[in-house]
Amino acid sequence: DRSGGFTLGWVASHSRAEFSKMATKMVVVSFGGLARSAARRGVGARVARGAGLRASASREAYRDVLKGTSEVLPVESGEPVSLASLWSDEGKRRHVFLFLSHFGDLTSWEYAQKLRDKWDQIEALADGVTVVGLGTAESGKKFAELLNFPSTFLYADPDGSLYQELGFEQGFMPDADMSPYFKLLPMLAGIGSPGTIQEVLRGYIGDRNAKPIFESGTLATLFNVVGEGYQRPFELATLRLQNMVGILPKWGELVENDALICQQGGTLVFEGTELIHEQRDQGILKYADIDALLTALEKSS
Repeated sequence: DRSGGFTLGWVASHSRAEFSKMATKMVVVSFGGLARSAARRGVGARVARGAGLRASASREAYRDVLKGTSEVLPVESGEPVSLASLWSDEGKRRHVFLFLSHFGDLTSWEYAQKLRDKWDQIEALADGVTVVGLGTAESGKKFAELLNFPSTFLYADPDGSLYQELGFEQGFMPDADMSPYFKLLPMLAGIGSPGTIQEVLRGYIGDRNAKPIFESGTLATLFNVVGEGYQRPFELATLRLQNMVGILPKWGELVENDALICQQGGTLVFEGTELIHEQRDQGILKYADIDALLTALEKSS
């Protein structure tokens, strides 16, 4: 709660209109120049078109990869297991594959928190669930520990080879010989990471079509001053700040291979041999919609 102290103090002493106006101005000033620059150069559009081509080319190969020879590491044991051994495509069995980004990523933390909160529903609707993250088994174990995530279902891909086989997005200029941190900077501006700017903005200005994040406790009480029943301005940004505070001191334990920091993930659902649901993460903070995942499972049940 302390990490959101300044923000929440401001919430309590200002009107809703003032709050939204300040949030919008702050984020536009911070990110507007970068976004306009990227739009002028057309870089984001070219990367997005390339991503679409990769998506159409890889869709038919998902099952072949998942039933192939690829191995992952259970975070609890660290001993390699065949991915094919973790699921059955016989009959109408529904299996959910959740591919997170790296274990120290704000995206994977935020997605894992939502998955954890909906875990009972997902398990009830699916015949099997496999969650894979980028990094070592040790990093994955620390990730599960910090987030209270069910480690029994969590596996690690230490070099990202599985994600590349599946054709998931690799971020800005994946083949360029440069530091992954230099590649990450343009992605934070939306270059090679479609939708990131909008998602950052949403964290500050709120979203009336989204559910509130804090529904109990001190933070919920303070955000209720602004409004109830929707995601309030600064609410998502506060969660992300809390996650960042949790990640940074543990960065060395969560990220042992920084070559993976730009790699994105995705969510796949099979019913037998048929792919019935697919969401490919297009960029930073653009992870799968869990409500869409649950809807797909409900329709197939």
